Amino acid sequence: MTEARATPTSAAEGPADEPQRRVPAWLLVVMVALIGLNLRAALGSIPPLLGPISDELGIPGSTQGMLTSLSVVFMGLFAPVGQRVAARFGSEATTVAFLGVLAVGGLLRLAATTTTVLLLSSAVSGAAMGAISALVPGLIAHHIPRIKGLATGIYSTGLALGVALAAWVAVPTAELLHGWRRSLALWGVVALVTMVAWLLLVPRLRRHVVHPDPDEAAASHRLPWRSRTAWWVTIFASVQMIVGFSGLAWITPYYASLGMPVADAARLFAYFQIISRTPDVVATASGVLLMVVAPTPLALLATGLFGFGVGGGSALVLVLVSDYTSTQQQAARLGAMTLMVAFLVGALGPVVLGWLHDLTGSLVAGYAVMVALSVGLAFTLPAFRPGRTLE
Repeated sequence: MTEARATPTSAAEGPADEPQRRVPAWLLVVMVALIGLNLRAALGSIPPLLGPISDELGIPGSTQGMLTSLSVVFMGLFAPVGQRVAARFGSEATTVAFLGVLAVGGLLRLAATTTTVLLLSSAVSGAAMGAISALVPGLIAHHIPRIKGLATGIYSTGLALGVALAAWVAVPTAELLHGWRRSLALWGVVALVTMVAWLLLVPRLRRHVVHPDPDEAAASHRLPWRSRTAWWVTIFASVQMIVGFSGLAWITPYYASLGMPVADAARLFAYFQIISRTPDVVATASGVLLMVVAPTPLALLATGLFGFGVGGGSALVLVLVSDYTSTQQQAARLGAMTLMVAFLVGALGPVVLGWLHDLTGSLVAGYAVMVALSVGLAFTLPAFRPGRTLE
């Protein structure tokens, strides 16, 4: 984030006016949760509807994976873009703009009569999600610093619930609205409503913000490529995202391919997201292993362990970024580098699973690769000792 301090009030705007002019903390927490809900819903709404989408558009498994992976790629590419745009126009206004872009990406799915248009909507939505993801932690730190931990936790919960809710309602809304296009586009409407609500708060938020000097802003954009600590955090986040996004894209199709009704498979995916609150490497490996060796009889246990392991990865990365940096500028630099690399690497997961599905006729081989990555991740844990710094 680039906003470093509040704008001083003028003589006419005395201290007595300050409480009335500031946005209440509880309202900001609600808005942060609502924004978080939007930032993964576009990913969660597609997997339960892959069957009718692929049947109508003739999409092979590798391209099905790209519907998720392309969004993730653009999330990575636009994470640093969000920071740069915010340096010029302010994080508050930039968030409004990218919420608008997210709405456009969602509504574009109404016109998805070809695979190209559907992929374009995924790219547009991913760009918006990546840019906003880079801005929200700084907005929290600047505007509600006294409850930063609570607000970050609620935001992280909103991310997980957004995916779960989108997956949960995808099939019923497709039936209710007579088509998968309208079901997917529904989240564009939600993003539009969120944009309007945030826009109403921006004038009051911007009264307490000034931009840093140009030298300070330039320094905040230099990503810490030479820092070992930065690379350890980035590697951890990247593997988490490979495994997590693979589960996000393929859990529903996987269980549907084993004979489970699509609606039940979608609910299982929602359960995976709801349970995903605490990252644990052992739980991740155990859950994915059970999905390989005993997927049907142990479906709830397998997806529960899987979700428990990977779903909180983003929250853990936020903690590591906070622990290993001492200033807001350092946190912004480390966060931008981590998000950019981890999203780009994480995008490989769904594509690899789709490619292995086409090659072997099953998703078992792909999930076996995820088991190996989860076990390998355990060997990075000793690197995260207390007292590390970005330098």
